[in-house]
Amino acid sequence: MPLNSTASVHVMNNYRSYKVNRKLVTALAAEICRRLRVAHYEVCVQFVSPKAMQALNAQYRDKNQSTDVLAFPQYKWKRALKFQDHPPSTRPILNPLPLGDIVISTDDAAANAKLSKHQLDKEICFLIIHGVLHLVGHDHKKSEEKKRMFSEQKKLMRIFSGDKVKKPAWDGCVKSSAKKPAVKKPAVKKPAAKKSTPKKTAKKARTK
Repeated sequence: MPLNSTASVHVMNNYRSYKVNRKLVTALAAEICRRLRVAHYEVCVQFVSPKAMQALNAQYRDKNQSTDVLAFPQYKWKRALKFQDHPPSTRPILNPLPLGDIVISTDDAAANAKLSKHQLDKEICFLIIHGVLHLVGHDHKKSEEKKRMFSEQKKLMRIFSGDKVKKPAWDGCVKSSAKKPAVKKPAVKKPAAKKSTPKKTAKKARTK
């Protein structure tokens, strides 16, 4: 699916252990905003280390440990916004209103991906969706809230998931910066050369 929303998204990578495709992350977040009808707002997505996330989690939630994603909404919505299959088209605006910030611990996202047996870029897309849903009024403290929020997550993940022909829209949005160790090819032992035994030749008679 084409990612061409006009939503204002700022992406910052403060953890150099991973490469972030800012253009793709921007497009994903912008499309999520468009589908939730908040394309005229401004969103900031930050990628941080577990240490930085732990500090934020301790400061704002009194939990002295890292976590995968935190969302900092700017508004208190009377009703959580819902996914739209065909949202109206939008135009860029000069001074968008701040919707909020989403902070992702890339290491924690990688751990989630490994546990769920899927790729890191898919997990990043899921966490951006999760974060934006928090920004527009969703929560998962109560069972009914959780049911509604997770339903919206599934709908949004589906539009990015691709098919047999197209790759998922999240493909390559975040990758590890660690270089893969070069695979050493096993040394091929050459067969030992066979020792040839000299052939006995008949001695020629010498002539004076």
